[in-house]
Amino acid sequence: MAKTYLHIPRLHRLEYLEALLRSYDGPEFDEERARQAIQREIQEFEQKKAKALRRQRPRVSTGAATLKECLDLALNLDLIDRNKQLKPKAAQVLDPAQRRRFLLQGLWQIYPRFGKIVLAVRDARQLDLPFYNWDEYRKQGGDLHGLDMDRKNFEITRDFATQLGLINWYPTENSRQIVYPAACVATYSEIIWMIGNPVARETISHHCRHVVALETGILTVHEDRYQLQRDSRPVLPEYLVLQTATDNIFIKDHQVTSADFEQTLWREYLKLADMIPMSPVLYPSLRNQVCTELCISDQAFDSHLISLIRQPQRLNIHPSDGTLSYAANLAHIGKFLPPQTSEGNFIVYLKIERRNVS
Repeated sequence: MAKTYLHIPRLHRLEYLEALLRSYDGPEFDEERARQAIQREIQEFEQKKAKALRRQRPRVSTGAATLKECLDLALNLDLIDRNKQLKPKAAQVLDPAQRRRFLLQGLWQIYPRFGKIVLAVRDARQLDLPFYNWDEYRKQGGDLHGLDMDRKNFEITRDFATQLGLINWYPTENSRQIVYPAACVATYSEIIWMIGNPVARETISHHCRHVVALETGILTVHEDRYQLQRDSRPVLPEYLVLQTATDNIFIKDHQVTSADFEQTLWREYLKLADMIPMSPVLYPSLRNQVCTELCISDQAFDSHLISLIRQPQRLNIHPSDGTLSYAANLAHIGKFLPPQTSEGNFIVYLKIERRNVS
């Protein structure tokens, strides 16, 4: 069985791990080459933030501290050995077709708190947590939903799970954060424990587990109770299946039709625009609202929106650039960066109106 760890190395972006792996020229480790590769990745990201904030000087980093964290994560994920030599499985992280599954499986396997957070968010449907001062909040008897970790470890795990599309979140104006699921996740061990339970009880309190159990063909329903499906069938293609040493995890991203997305986009836009079409609304603010309503990832929002800009349906969407001044003091502004146009400009504002379709 693979070794497990309580704490995830203090990285907020998986791109730094990829930069480390790309720095290898063969299996041998070159410290200076790796540091420079990570430094370039950091500088590129800082330049993006500076451009979005219209800040003249991007923050500067040597990359040395980040390199150490990347090496720790790579070692824990068995991508390198103790001598920092690259292992063949590192190619899966650099392959877009394999990257998500490999990282999710590895993180779930070696960091028990990763799965604990994902399942806690799923069960609560929304976690309302303090953004800062977890220790003081805990001393005052505040509810942290059974999360037995400090704030920093939670944030790193949350950011990894967000980047990999399992959860999403946004900060509130009163220094709190709302965390919610962006995918339906259930483990095989959970599903097996449902055998014999009344269906009505599960569908009310654990709808996600109910859906996974039936759609994967693990369970069936007989006389309003769950029972084991005798004849196994192939798992539907929309499921991502992780296999750890102790369990299987079934993941199905929350899906939304283009029509439902467009309807929600228009409704949430009008709320932010004080019911006045063609008023400029900050892209990250609208994205937060829509993603929360539909329980989808930022990546899904961006994909749907860009598609509607290119091929309008019932709405005309007008993107424009600007400055993200409202987010200048956010510790995690990177999460709120909007997408860029082909010219490299950030879509900071959106103006929307109904189309005249005859």
